[in-house]
Amino acid sequence: MSARTIQVDARLHDWLVTHSLRDTDAHRTLREHNLTLEDGGMQTSPEQSQFMTFLARSIRSVRAIEIGVYTGASAMAIATALPPAGRLVACDISDEHLETARATWKAAGVDDRIESRIGPAVETLAAMLDEPEAGHYDFMYVDADKENSLNYYEHGLKLLRPGGIIAIDNMFRGGDVVDPAVQDESTVATRELARFLIEDERIDYSLVPIGDGLALARIA
Repeated sequence: MSARTIQVDARLHDWLVTHSLRDTDAHRTLREHNLTLEDGGMQTSPEQSQFMTFLARSIRSVRAIEIGVYTGASAMAIATALPPAGRLVACDISDEHLETARATWKAAGVDDRIESRIGPAVETLAAMLDEPEAGHYDFMYVDADKENSLNYYEHGLKLLRPGGIIAIDNMFRGGDVVDPAVQDESTVATRELARFLIEDERIDYSLVPIGDGLALARIA
């Protein structure tokens, strides 16, 4: 028992990964590829990816949504939690890394569960509200432009079923959320989102210190 969350230094993080991460060849290969990219730091940490698999599976997810695909690691993690007939709608503004993502999904055996939609995610989500599955999605992961996170969240509330979970990444912004000198649009938007979520009575809420901070909203 601890009165507060302890600080995870490099040694403790290594211990955590060694004693909890069930890695796969597909995940390792993708991480190695991402290290060659200029923006490779955008990838979701392996322990967070595994946590999302655990989370999506624990609520028996069949339908899921992802906003912000990058090279496909988090989509692979979510799709792994779905049954063979499950479906993940993976939304991204760009198809720059889509070929890599699809190869990774195929290697993991989940490519037939993932549908890619390219374009502004706000428009994609708005269109999904008119589809038969609206109101029946189980899980949604948001890791995209922070200025639109609240818009994505509001769409998610309409697209997910009661008991569904919306997970929003990068709530710590690398620690910048607590530095008043940092006033870029993404950090300001994240602070505003944090203030909004804690007051929103439509959800059960928790902010988990994993990766760069993961907000979890369960639709009441």
